[in-house]
Amino acid sequence: MSLDRHTSDEIRHIIRELADEGVSSLRPGVVLDRLRELGRPVGAWDMRSEFTRLTEEGFLKFDPELANWTLTHASPKPPAK
Repeated sequence: MSLDRHTSDEIRHIIRELADEGVSSLRPGVVLDRLRELGRPVGAWDMRSEFTRLTEEGFLKFDPELANWTLTHASPKPPAK
């Protein structure tokens, strides 16, 4: 089961926030923790699946040696509202 569009967008937003805060490498658990703090828990396997999808889209890059992800430079920020 895939996550709904709103949750997927929220995950992208959190990843960008973490990058802006200086987090250079990510693991799904970091994003899961942030979502729990916001009262929006997501299952671990759903999050892992979302990281795979975001990697396939080029939003994240996976480093198999370190077993973590980074936000790619090609990840455009959404337009300001």
